[in-house]
Amino acid sequence: MNIVILGAGEIGSYLAQVLANEQHSVTLIDKDPIILEKVSEKTDVATLLGYGSRWKILDALIENEPDIFIAMTGDDETNLVSCAIAKNLGYPKTVSRVKEIGFLARSRLDFGRLFYVDHFIGAEVLAANDILKSIINPEDLAIENFAHGAIQMRTIVVPQKWGKTDVSLNSLELPEEMIIGLIRRKKKDPKDPNKFIEKIIFPHGTDHIEVGDEITVLGETKFMQDIHNFFKIEQKKAKSVVIVGGSAVGVRLAHILELRNIHVKIIEHDENRCREIADLLPKSTVINEDGKNLEFFASEQISDVDAFVVCTNRDEENFLIASIGKYIGCKKVISLISNTSFASILKSLDIKYAVSERVNIANRILSIIHEEKIISIASLCDNKAKVLEIKVSEDCELVGIPLSELSAKLPKNLIISAIENRGRVMIGKGNRIISPGDTLILNTSPEIIAQLQDLF
Repeated sequence: MNIVILGAGEIGSYLAQVLANEQHSVTLIDKDPIILEKVSEKTDVATLLGYGSRWKILDALIENEPDIFIAMTGDDETNLVSCAIAKNLGYPKTVSRVKEIGFLARSRLDFGRLFYVDHFIGAEVLAANDILKSIINPEDLAIENFAHGAIQMRTIVVPQKWGKTDVSLNSLELPEEMIIGLIRRKKKDPKDPNKFIEKIIFPHGTDHIEVGDEITVLGETKFMQDIHNFFKIEQKKAKSVVIVGGSAVGVRLAHILELRNIHVKIIEHDENRCREIADLLPKSTVINEDGKNLEFFASEQISDVDAFVVCTNRDEENFLIASIGKYIGCKKVISLISNTSFASILKSLDIKYAVSERVNIANRILSIIHEEKIISIASLCDNKAKVLEIKVSEDCELVGIPLSELSAKLPKNLIISAIENRGRVMIGKGNRIISPGDTLILNTSPEIIAQLQDLF
C-alpha cells in the first residue's frame, strides 16, 4: 500500500517503521527537519518537510495514488483539519489520532462525517483500558477479547504449586473450551548464570508446561475464570487504586474505575490541573502533591492500596515514581511507558507496564490496513507474538481439511486457537474444519502477518 503519515513524533515514527517493515510504501510528513533526518537514517521511508494542514503538500502526493492518510500529530485540531483536506483532495481513507475523548463518544454530532475521518484512534483510551485489565485481573499478565466477546485470551504465570510439568499438552486434560496458544519460557544461560535465554513457543501436543512459564490460554469467555482454578492461582479483587499523574490516560482510567466502584486517589503536582480533575471526577480523591515525595507516600499509607499506577506524560518520571512505589512496599505497581526499551528493566523490578500507546496504535492501524481480512490484532510478549482475528476467503485452499491434517501446510509459528462459524464459536481442536467466511483466532509471530493474507 501507499501510505502517507502526518507527524514524525514518537508514535508517527514508530508506525512508519512498522509499516515499512511490512513492505508498504510510506511517506512521512513533519515540520521538523531534524526529526525527519533521524527517521530516514533508521527507516526506509520517504520524508517530506512541511505542514499537513497546508493543502498543497497533500495535493502534491496525490499523483502517487495514496491508499490511506494517517494523521498522528499530538494536536487534535491539526489531525482533524488535515484529514478533512486529504479526503476532499481524493485520499480514499483517513485515520486521525485524537486525545479528546469527546470525539470518540457517540453524540448528536457525527464527528467522522463532520471532519471526513474514517477511523478515529484514541491512544489514551487504549492505554487506560490496558492498565484496567491489569488492575481488575491482577493475576493475569494480559487479557483480550475476540469474536465479539465470545472468546477471551488470558496470559498467566504458571505457579510453583503446579504439579503437571511432566504431562504433555495432548494429555493435560484442559477443559474442552480452552486451548494453550503460546508459551514464553526463560531459562538461565548455561554459559552465563546472570543472563537468561528467552524462548517463544507456539505449542503443539508434544510440548510441556513448566513452572514459571508465561502461558497464553484462549477459550470461551464464559469458562475462562476456571483457568485460575485449573492452574491453582489465587484471585483477589481490587478495591483501591492510587494514580500518580493527572494525564489524559490517568483521568480516563480513574473514570472507568469509578464506574466499577473502586476507590481512586489521584496525585497530581499541578494545582490548576487538580481543580480540572476534581470537576471531572467527583467520586475520586484528588491530591495536589509531588509524586516523588517519599514522606507523603508514607503518611498516606500508599503501600496498602491494591494497585499503584503511574501515568505522567514522561517515561523517565513514570519509571522513577514506579520504582519508588515498589520501594515503599506497594504490592502491585503499574507504569505507563511509551518507550518499550524500559520494559525489561521494569520487569526485573517486578513492575508491570501498560502496553505503550504506539504499539496499540500500530496494531489498530494494521487491522485497518488489512481490514478486508484482518479484523483485529493484539500484541504479546513485548510484541514478539501476535493474536489476530482473520476472515477465511472463498478461495482459501485450507477449507474442508481437519486442523490435525493442516500442520504440513501451516507455518510452525502459527496456532489456530479458535474458529467462529455463523455465530458459533469453537476452540481449535484437531477435528475442527475451516469453512469459507469463518473468522479464525490465530497466535503467530509478527513476521508472517503478510503471509497470512495469502494463506487464508
